[in-house]
Amino acid sequence: MQLTPLIAIHMAAAIGALATGPVALWARRTPQRPRLHRAFGHAWVTLMIVTAASALFIRDPAWPHSAGLTPVHLLVPVTLLSLAGAFRALARHDIARHRWIMQRLYFGACIVAGLFALLPSRFLGHLLWAEWLGLGRPGAAGAAVALALPQIVARTPLWVWALLVALLVLGIIQRRQRTITAARALALPLGLTAFSLWGTLSAFGASPPVLLAWTAAAGAAIASQQLRPSAARYLVASRRFVIPGSWLPMLLMLGIFAVRYAVAASLAIRPQLGADAAFVVAVAALYGGCSGIFLGRTVQLARLALGPSGTGARALVS
Repeated sequence: MQLTPLIAIHMAAAIGALATGPVALWARRTPQRPRLHRAFGHAWVTLMIVTAASALFIRDPAWPHSAGLTPVHLLVPVTLLSLAGAFRALARHDIARHRWIMQRLYFGACIVAGLFALLPSRFLGHLLWAEWLGLGRPGAAGAAVALALPQIVARTPLWVWALLVALLVLGIIQRRQRTITAARALALPLGLTAFSLWGTLSAFGASPPVLLAWTAAAGAAIASQQLRPSAARYLVASRRFVIPGSWLPMLLMLGIFAVRYAVAASLAIRPQLGADAAFVVAVAALYGGCSGIFLGRTVQLARLALGPSGTGARALVS
């Protein structure tokens, strides 16, 4: 499949929807930000309509099809009907149903459809598997690369999978509200920051571009966290923090783990990627950004504990 102007429009709208959707959904959480929700919500709906409309005119003969329409095209009417139903619920002031439809539409039309886009026969999938990793290329070199990935998974040490299980357990714990000491509040972000920095340095070394990319991304993420109020509370009498439950820590932990594993596998398959400046800087920045979000939340807790004393509990207001 060639990159035509229509496919470029479709890809740009889909990637934009994938990026703006979480902001619109997050802005409806407590405390609510109605203006931000409306702005990103309208942007997301517009991008979804562009994505669905452009998909109607994209044909992929590599898939089973009828008149060029594949099973993936079923997402087009599903998306448009879901958007209509969501706005109908909004007009009736049924916010719960509006939220329910939008959350599932984002998961189905953005996350699931995005995974389909990474199949080798799709344009993005071809770029990832064939152009970047070299999988599926003709010749002995391509066959050798294709065999490398299963071998890497099979030879992964058991401690790596044990670490993955531990991160999943930690993520589930973070989903529940909990009251913890300052030491426990610092342990997780500092530990994951060390893991992130170790992953960066062990893969690419301590060169100035690597350190600069990691630090800049981490600093930007820390600063962004200070622009919004924290939902945590500090109990002055017991010197403990009340941390609300969230799925974000699990997503960040799994993100750092996935990047670490993917980078190790990519370098094992194609060692020359370690000399690709764009690849190195992008991965270092990704590591730093994930760590910076954790560190930014820690800075918020520190500001909360060091703030003016209240009547037994206080919350940070940025």
